[in-house]
Amino acid sequence: MDIEHLRKKYQKKDNSIYNGKKIQDLLSILYHENTKFDKFTLREQGEELGLFRSQYITERSIQPFKIYNGNKKISLNTFLNNSNNNDSFLKIINNRRSLRDYDPNYKISLNELFYLFYHSYGITKKSKIPDTDYILGLRNVPSAGALYPLEIYSSLFNSQITKGLYHYQDKDNCLELIKEGDHVEELRKIINAEPYVNIKNASGIIFITGLIERNSIKYGERGYRFMLQEVGYASLLISYLLEYLSLGSCIVGSCIDDKVNEYLEIDGVFETIHAIIVFGKKKEE
Repeated sequence: MDIEHLRKKYQKKDNSIYNGKKIQDLLSILYHENTKFDKFTLREQGEELGLFRSQYITERSIQPFKIYNGNKKISLNTFLNNSNNNDSFLKIINNRRSLRDYDPNYKISLNELFYLFYHSYGITKKSKIPDTDYILGLRNVPSAGALYPLEIYSSLFNSQITKGLYHYQDKDNCLELIKEGDHVEELRKIINAEPYVNIKNASGIIFITGLIERNSIKYGERGYRFMLQEVGYASLLISYLLEYLSLGSCIVGSCIDDKVNEYLEIDGVFETIHAIIVFGKKKEE
């Protein structure tokens, strides 16, 4: 997709309350559009990933570190056995690993959903903007300029509330039902996770979308970097919260982008998918 095609696409869907015309020329948006997957490019990537199984690539990939040979080294291993491994916070961090299969009989509770959404992207503190009457709602993740460009959705398959797609609305700390129904089979077709991640046994899927205009109106091109950083902060915090709740998750990086956008009922232009987190209860060992 070239910049002219991009402008036309954005003009067609521009109902922005920000400066939509301003972001049509951003190279970051051109990059984003050209890195979306469709069913054909997804298949091409699968073929390329097959080459990753070669012995040479494997030997290189299992050494993801950089060494300055010959330079002075100061060992930190002295403190390894002295660290408080029973500290609850450290246990959560150290136990977090991608979970790919889940207990199909577990219903996630409304209380667990509260912990998950409120403590990840809910408003946990309010601050008055100096010299104004405006109150700013602050979250538990860093956000450039406190602009908070992300939105959180969840498709719930097995929970104490009605199956369906929900939007977490942080202003009122509530889940807004977008559409009822069991959407497992639909999502299995547009999220490239199986057979490695067992979606059908999960309690649900969390979707993190971004509205680049919230950042770019202030930061321009740099705003795209800030938004992606925030996606990372929120994704990791959600993973830790799930570990805290004795649940687990797997962040999935491959999907048919615009099909997921359609499922979420967002335009896929001004608001688009950035992260997908499958979550559920750990199976008893």
